Amino acid sequence: MRVGYLCMESVFSVRPLQAMLRAGHDVRFVMRPIGPLATRTQPVLRRHRGFDIAVRRLLGRGGDAARRDPFAVAADADIPAWIVGNASAPAAIELITRERVDVLVVAFFNQLLKPPVLAVPRFGAINLHPSLLPSYRGPAPLFWTYRDAAPESGLTLHRVAPGEDDGDVLAQARVPVPFGLPGEDLVDLLAEHAEREVVSVLDRLARGERAGTPQDATRATRAPRPSDADLVLDATMGARHAFHFARGVGRWNQLVVDVAGTRVRVVDAVELDEGRRIPGEVALVGDTVCLGCHDGVVMLRAQGVS
Repeated sequence: MRVGYLCMESVFSVRPLQAMLRAGHDVRFVMRPIGPLATRTQPVLRRHRGFDIAVRRLLGRGGDAARRDPFAVAADADIPAWIVGNASAPAAIELITRERVDVLVVAFFNQLLKPPVLAVPRFGAINLHPSLLPSYRGPAPLFWTYRDAAPESGLTLHRVAPGEDDGDVLAQARVPVPFGLPGEDLVDLLAEHAEREVVSVLDRLARGERAGTPQDATRATRAPRPSDADLVLDATMGARHAFHFARGVGRWNQLVVDVAGTRVRVVDAVELDEGRRIPGEVALVGDTVCLGCHDGVVMLRAQGVS
């Protein structure tokens, strides 16, 4: 199977790529966005030459990068790597056509693919989505999994349709989210399922088994990019909820706590004391924010405190 792979820097993108290569699939290229959301309208498509990867290896810093960077995997396998602005622009379509791609595989890519792109590969595109669709459709399912204190998450592999994460489901796997599970650990668990399911689904497609299960739109929920208000931790949230939320997404998102009128950036939860009761009290001690709630006190690690 000739595969075009669209991805981001994450173990969730690396492990499916490694699995496809082990299974013998012909990955024709690996494509990553050029930058943040503002760049996704730019008609840019350029070859990544791997200089940064070579420098990291020379300095002995390639271990963690190889775990997170699909371009490092591509370099090892001699697969062309591309940086893209708009993945639905004519240049990207030309690349997919030239490489005679059978299917596009998408994992943690930051833009929706348009119908002209989806029409090029004979099997269209499939997406690895870190939620149990139709729950948490959209760009930030892991954020809302922790923000809502959902007891479980999951991996859905679905066909890419012109809408947002609404294509037929090809495979699903449930993953519990225990209290206080770090977000990185959840991503690792989801990546384990992703590497198994992507190979299974590609094998089914190659055998001509293309049917999926339509999603129930009446059960759909959205996971939009968080607003500034969604990133605030305060006493009304409760200590347990604040601890779980900060432990889950603090290192990826700009979570903040208001301390005497100053917004302090929070990157992690350090400790939960459910035996203390100082509701509404907030104090900054060194690089730790103590947040008092009705159900206890949570200690949060602050960043950039002088």
